[in-house]
Amino acid sequence: MLLAAVARPRHDPERDINVDGEIGIWPILEFLPAVRSSRNRPVGSLVPTLMNLDAAIYRKYVITRVIPAIKLKFPTATSALYPSMTMQHPMVALPTLTLRGVSTDGWTFVVRCQPPNSPDLNVLDLGSFASVQTLQLKLVSRSLGEVIHATYAAFEICGGDALANVLLTLQTVMRLVLENNGGNHYRLPHLGKDALRRARALMSNVSCPASFLGKWPFRFLTNNT
Repeated sequence: MLLAAVARPRHDPERDINVDGEIGIWPILEFLPAVRSSRNRPVGSLVPTLMNLDAAIYRKYVITRVIPAIKLKFPTATSALYPSMTMQHPMVALPTLTLRGVSTDGWTFVVRCQPPNSPDLNVLDLGSFASVQTLQLKLVSRSLGEVIHATYAAFEICGGDALANVLLTLQTVMRLVLENNGGNHYRLPHLGKDALRRARALMSNVSCPASFLGKWPFRFLTNNT
């Protein structure tokens, strides 16, 4: 199992660099001594072993790996961040209160939960993981360690353009959800983003008509916030 964190690609004017949005990817594993010998390693050698992801391990990885990576890679002008997480166990076990200890040096982390059971509204499930897996499967892997290294390489190869494409698709899906009054009776859109990028006509955001403000989801949120 892997824990990944991505953000929208952006430019950091203070450092004058482009941030590709790939915060990082981390395997959920531990190293245990081998109980049997083989032609590849003697007994007792430390081998990577996948761990069952529970709430405690998830909190530990977010606090010790994801948050430091965000602080290191995000634009220096950004101090208030809203990590978006899926509404699935153990992700739901990370309230904003847990992140108060890492909300230091001007940083503020406020957890925002994504809609449950809605992979189209999750940027990783919508396209990022598929892009990484497509590249990872092209590399021959004969062990868990090789699979992890291949996944690292695929994650780095994907780059900011692929992530920007998925995020534009995510915005379009959000618009389609509003058009369908919160339903999922739609087809995933194909915007021809690569062709638009070559023509220098790719939009940075998908527009949303003002008429959607009268739809029930907005009325519900207004009355309950």
